[in-house]
Amino acid sequence: MNINYKCCLLLCGLIFTAIPSVCTAQTLHRGVVTKSFTEPIERSIVASSENGVVKTVRVREGDQVRAGDQLAELNHGVLLQSKRQAEARANSTAKRDAAKSRYRMVMAQKQTLEGLIAEGHVNKYELQQKTTEYNNAAAEYREAEDELVMNQIEVDRIEAQIQERIIMSPIDGVVVKIHKQPGEHVSNNEPQYATIVRIDKLKSKFYLKADVLNRTRVGETVNVYVGADRRKLKAQVAYVSPVIDPDSGTGRIEVEIDNANQALQSGTICVWGDGSGSASDKQKTRAANASFSK
Repeated sequence: MNINYKCCLLLCGLIFTAIPSVCTAQTLHRGVVTKSFTEPIERSIVASSENGVVKTVRVREGDQVRAGDQLAELNHGVLLQSKRQAEARANSTAKRDAAKSRYRMVMAQKQTLEGLIAEGHVNKYELQQKTTEYNNAAAEYREAEDELVMNQIEVDRIEAQIQERIIMSPIDGVVVKIHKQPGEHVSNNEPQYATIVRIDKLKSKFYLKADVLNRTRVGETVNVYVGADRRKLKAQVAYVSPVIDPDSGTGRIEVEIDNANQALQSGTICVWGDGSGSASDKQKTRAANASFSK
């Protein structure tokens, strides 16, 4: 058997091996999907906005967190030193106090000269010189006050930089994965630190025929069957797609299942069964439930 013939056989084998998976993918995409699984109502892959080394870890996997809770800190020792220096400058009023004293002294001298000029004891040139000195003293006083304001702004800027190096949870939920350990580097290429999911509610997505979508409304309650025991639970419709796929004639419906006690796990199989509609719909639901039990 020559080499070319062997290559042709190998190529044909690869093509026929790939055909079932392609057909399956198309069937799943184009068919009615009444069997799905539960997902967290909210998921957040928390990332750091700054580069740095993880210094302190505040939580572990499995911990419950609230929005705003600290998850970890990146190293920020240099920023702390810069903040102390900026605070020292912001709290030092010596320059402003000196400028204020000189301003008041020159202002008093100017007022005295203004009173004496009417009596002819002072000429206008002397008053002009003192007025110029007064204006300069007033400008120096304002500059000293502005400098204190700018020093405080610098303190706030450094504090903001420090806060950017503290990774916080954006949602209430459970920490399911810590991506970085103490001493590991967080970078722009790999900014993820932790994954948090909110599971006090779970959601599930189904792709159903147009007639089901047309009679289903956001906010209404439907039945779903969850878990290996096909437990019947109430779910609230959260989304009904306004778009129907022209190939399959189906559209997406999302439901939310209350899970305040966190008894249900994310990833549990969930079967659609609203208990309404035509006999054909109910037959499809029973068939889905039968398939689910296998």
